[in-house]
Amino acid sequence: MIGARSLDALKWSALAVAGLLARGALAQDAASKSNPVGVWRGTSVCTMRPSACKDEIVVYRIARVNGSDSLTFDARKIVNGQEEEMGVIGCHSAASGSQVTCAMPNGVWHFTIRGDSLVGELRLPDNKKFRDVRTARSPLK
Repeated sequence: MIGARSLDALKWSALAVAGLLARGALAQDAASKSNPVGVWRGTSVCTMRPSACKDEIVVYRIARVNGSDSLTFDARKIVNGQEEEMGVIGCHSAASGSQVTCAMPNGVWHFTIRGDSLVGELRLPDNKKFRDVRTARSPLK
């Protein structure tokens, strides 16, 4: 027969285990929310006017390279309802996974992931902001 003290101890132990499991699930959920891998759709707006730059509706397909902090961004734009390739660039994610940087000869892309939102900007070598990006996570296609 279990005494009242033993029953209370079991209840507290069960609560402690449930709390640890919940904390682990929250940490895992937070990690998946800062995971850049996937398909992102949104806008890329020019911030320097006048220029040859055009506002675009964009699709980014982001993949991890060899399980490391290296990523590829397969960038596309929507023209007449169809995706057109713009190119693939190499990027690196910070340890947190929520910050991504993509260096190119003509500038640096900086992206931040917050849940299902990926926002970013392109800065030119003189640090002027050239583009502003706002995207949302999309189902894989």
